[in-house]
Amino acid sequence: MADDDRADDARRTASSPAAAEPETHETLDRLWADPPGLIGRIKSVQNDVIGLRLMGTGFFFLLLGGSFDSLLMRVQLAWPELDLISPQLYNELFTNHGSVTMFLVILPIFEGFAIMVLPLILGSREMPFPRLGAFAYYTFLMGGLLYYSSTLFQLVPDAGWFAYTPLSLLEYSPDKALDFWVLGLGVAEVGAIAAGMEIVIGVLKMRAPGMTLTRIPLYAWAMLITSVMILFAFTPLIVGSLMLELDRGFDFNFFDPEQGGSSLLWQHLFWIFGHPEVYIQFLPATGIVSMVLPVMVRRRIVGYGWLVGAMVAIAVLSFGLWAHHMFATGLPPIVLAFFAAASMVIGIPAAVQIYAWVATIWQGRPRWNTPFLFVVGFLVIFVIGGITGIMVAAVPFDLQAHDTYFVVGHLHYVLIGGVAFPIFAGVYYWFPKFTGKVLGERLGRWNFWLLFVGVNVAFFPMHVAGLLGMPRRVYTYPEGTGWDIYNLISTIGVFIIVPGIGLFILNVWRSYRHGEEAGPNPWGADTLEWAVPSPPSEHGWSVAPIVHSRHPLWDQDDLHEGDTATEGLVQGMARWPLRWRAALIVGTADGRPVEIFRVADPSIWPLIAAFGTLGIFTAELTGIRWAVVPSVLTIVVAVIAWNRPVPAPMTEEEEIAFETEHGVPVRAGGSVVVASWGTAVAALFVGIAFTSFLLGYFYLRLDAPAWPPTGLPRPDLLVAAATSALAVAGGLAMHRGLRRIRVGDQAGLRTGVAVALGLGAAAVALLCIDLAGQPFGPSDHAYGSIVFSLGGFVVTVAAGTLIACAMTLVWSLRGHYSERRHAHVVNVTRFYGVMVVVWLIGIGTDYLGPYLT
Repeated sequence: MADDDRADDARRTASSPAAAEPETHETLDRLWADPPGLIGRIKSVQNDVIGLRLMGTGFFFLLLGGSFDSLLMRVQLAWPELDLISPQLYNELFTNHGSVTMFLVILPIFEGFAIMVLPLILGSREMPFPRLGAFAYYTFLMGGLLYYSSTLFQLVPDAGWFAYTPLSLLEYSPDKALDFWVLGLGVAEVGAIAAGMEIVIGVLKMRAPGMTLTRIPLYAWAMLITSVMILFAFTPLIVGSLMLELDRGFDFNFFDPEQGGSSLLWQHLFWIFGHPEVYIQFLPATGIVSMVLPVMVRRRIVGYGWLVGAMVAIAVLSFGLWAHHMFATGLPPIVLAFFAAASMVIGIPAAVQIYAWVATIWQGRPRWNTPFLFVVGFLVIFVIGGITGIMVAAVPFDLQAHDTYFVVGHLHYVLIGGVAFPIFAGVYYWFPKFTGKVLGERLGRWNFWLLFVGVNVAFFPMHVAGLLGMPRRVYTYPEGTGWDIYNLISTIGVFIIVPGIGLFILNVWRSYRHGEEAGPNPWGADTLEWAVPSPPSEHGWSVAPIVHSRHPLWDQDDLHEGDTATEGLVQGMARWPLRWRAALIVGTADGRPVEIFRVADPSIWPLIAAFGTLGIFTAELTGIRWAVVPSVLTIVVAVIAWNRPVPAPMTEEEEIAFETEHGVPVRAGGSVVVASWGTAVAALFVGIAFTSFLLGYFYLRLDAPAWPPTGLPRPDLLVAAATSALAVAGGLAMHRGLRRIRVGDQAGLRTGVAVALGLGAAAVALLCIDLAGQPFGPSDHAYGSIVFSLGGFVVTVAAGTLIACAMTLVWSLRGHYSERRHAHVVNVTRFYGVMVVVWLIGIGTDYLGPYLT
């Protein structure tokens, strides 16, 4: 049967998730629904609610920073020597425009998309850590509001979205404006990392039975790869931002060359984030295109494996491009050659994607509706942006075009063509699924053409102006340069874009209220989300689907047909348990069921933890630093309450009975598998942050003529040896306690945890005493800054580990652990091991480093 015929069949016969009894379906719906009322909305953890909030808030920030600011700037530049706005206001506008777009708009919208649609696409009931998703949203919202509150105090950041030092240091930015930038966006970055952690584990572990890695929809692949990139890119930025704030607020010297620092260190840390960030925004867009395109042309995607490989290649290569932005900083020629080559090579996997999409269109029968128009618009505009990207990868050309409007035009072609157009395609495609209404086609076409024409009119002339020598970030320009006509055309283009966005808002409002009913599968699509009603129920799937194909709705007549054991399992989960929110975990590679676990219920604690996080950043911003203490305590209390063991809603005997019947472990007290993966991802985050500090240490050391500076004594190696021995002994004690609980020995567990807690606390105390007694401080030299910062990071990781140990001891005394239920102990033991590794490397670097000269 041809794919277009299968699409027609899928449209007519989309399966219902309610293969269970109607009463069971209603019971599950009530069980998974958030509580009613205002308090219920605050405690909400449902993936569709959190996803919609992220998308809506991101779009709101887009209207503030992406549209209003750009309009004012383009009006100012429409003619030479205009003075509609002042140079200072212009600096604030372009700083806000870039910062909001890069931090508060595109990534939150994509993460919201993912959290909302992934459970349905993957055949799961929920994301693995719904409370973490709620925390991600609240920190994003609070960070954005904290950043924008700078306007109320007339302290709008004005040093660009990259905040280069020394311009962003106190000497040139003495007020609090840059602190709003660092601290406000820092809170939002925490939210981005939290959402990324949840998406990684959701894609890898929470899928329908039979959905192997080679059957995962391409959008899920894109979000998995993107979320891993978020961890590796945003974490160095947070460390760099911390260093910048320590320089500004505590007189540290990371970026002061006169005190042994380096202004280029900030550029390295920032662009390790900044260039991958472009691809962090691009890869989800490619995932959307790869989902929408086959459905609209009624043809399976060409080159599935090549597309996955291309996304992985782009992700890896993107972290080898950061000095692409530093060609004009005086880097050695060999370094320039390496990064220029890497900047060109990354065009190969991007071209593979383009060829696969074009081949799919060529072999299909396109339906020229609005989602497909946005996909075609993306292809046209992104190819132009990609070509200009290859041009600036050549060092001689880049040295001429650097900081000109050529780069501005290139960036906007990539970000609008490569990101915004797929977002619109995705909204038009999935809007029927979550609202039950189809977006209006007539307004949709007007929406597309206004944006397509407007983008090309606005941003193509910028390339010409840049080639004629117009520098970026100038608020006006003299007559006679030849730039005026191109700036006028660009301004007209922006005024075409704005009504296009307005028509989109009108279309959403009008269609939601009066739109055509969608039905389960109006597009005749092939993926699982189109098998459930539109809009879907609270729990998504009553009976989990069993997947045998990459295109289950095109290839499978019955989504619940499989081997006897799997059929019995998914049917059993539709009838039992009905007292708690049960979800299925599968093997990472083979998609075989490995666990049924209890998903977290709605909770107020993510909001409280977010307030604590905001409190830390606000305390530094306002100078009320004593407020850090209650803020940290708020986070500690919230996280403990968030993760405290709760009584299992069923006995161990009931769990064992279901396991015996279906052969899959039941974890009503909380998942072993998901918790282990969560610990591993948290350890990865700690490792990346730690590596970023080490990068700072060795960069400064290699740049310094003497290390430590002349006149400073070398550290006491006896302290390093003693504290390291205590940390290792604590790790061994913790491991012994874990071994004892595995055989049901409660007393042995308590002894092991208590000893580990005492030894770890002794190591921390001894290290803090030694650091406090040093004859130099963190503000004396860059050496002191990095030594105290690296030591402070080690102590922070140890403190978090010891708090977890203390709560493990408390919960053990309350009898929460048993031979069967002790996943928390396993994960605390593993994290204690991470702390020991960080301790040995960090203290070894701090104390041994000065001797290796």
